[in-house]
Amino acid sequence: MNLKMTGLIIGYILAIIFLFELYEHQLGAISFFILTVVFFTAAYRQKSKKKKRNDL
Repeated sequence: MNLKMTGLIIGYILAIIFLFELYEHQLGAISFFILTVVFFTAAYRQKSKKKKRNDL
């Protein structure tokens, strides 16, 4: 495993812990909002890649 992959795995683990802690303190709506932003960003990137590939 390279350094970038290790950093991603550590980041994912920390994000899961953070979201779980929010959920445990009755702040589940905040964690769902954060996940919504993450998924929206991922979908937007996919759409941009697809559009760029179709333009070529």
